[in-house]
Amino acid sequence: MMIKGSDISIAQLRVLLAVAEEQSYTRAAARLGVSQSGVSHSMQALEKLAGGPLITKAAEGWVLTVLGELVLTSAKKVVGELQILSQQMAQFHNEVEETLKIGVIPSALSGWLSPLLASFTSRYPDAISLVLEGMEEEIKDWVESGVIDMGVTTDITQLNLTYWREHFDWQLLKKDEIVAVLSASHPLSKQASITLAELAMHPLIMSSGGCEALIQQIFAHSLEEVDTFQVDFWVRDTRTLLQMVAGDVGVSLVPTLALNNQQKANVVTLPLSPRCDRNLIAFWPKRQPLNPVGKQLLKEC
Repeated sequence: MMIKGSDISIAQLRVLLAVAEEQSYTRAAARLGVSQSGVSHSMQALEKLAGGPLITKAAEGWVLTVLGELVLTSAKKVVGELQILSQQMAQFHNEVEETLKIGVIPSALSGWLSPLLASFTSRYPDAISLVLEGMEEEIKDWVESGVIDMGVTTDITQLNLTYWREHFDWQLLKKDEIVAVLSASHPLSKQASITLAELAMHPLIMSSGGCEALIQQIFAHSLEEVDTFQVDFWVRDTRTLLQMVAGDVGVSLVPTLALNNQQKANVVTLPLSPRCDRNLIAFWPKRQPLNPVGKQLLKEC
């Protein structure tokens, strides 16, 4: 079969992104400002070019197939790079005077910051010219290289405090409780809380979508024998992680914000004993102080 990747359009990739995030053709169409039939036709054309189905109907909505996950990963990169290119061209032609470009980790964007940004941009149109979603290290690299003006990420400054103090300034935005996630049938699911030592006795599932350095640090500081901490399964996103937990494959630690808007059937969350939080910070280059737009956004976060 000849896969016609070169014929895939940016518009088709944007439709896939919208359907994957909204899990609904109707909501995706409303978000993109097109008809539902237009979304359906774009998906059909993209699946034909990709050589197989990209989404399938499930109880919670449209769910990506394995091929769909692969295409989605590349789609995010392509659309993100196009946004960066558009911004760079606009700056070259002096079409943008003073705006803010930010990068945000997924759990902070979807779980908390997205509605705040919507409210901010409704009052200050065009103030935020670029919002990129990425992992901690990606966002740090984007800030350092000047792709974005400010990053919002888990506070990992303590892992290399000297380097952070030399290169960045940062501000605490929000505390986010980290909770244990277990299947409803798990022997420990009826407890009021759970210790890390108890959790470490069971297969551990971790998301590679961020916070892994923080979670490893939490275990290292809490367990008498660090060797008892071992990640058994790495997954790409929180939805897959929750499906594995619901299937009793293992247990996990997840920031509360990452659970917002997620299907949690057959899954329970337990607070850790003692309680554990992560800090979300905004940070920017020490050499380039925040512009007025960035300062105003921080006041409202």
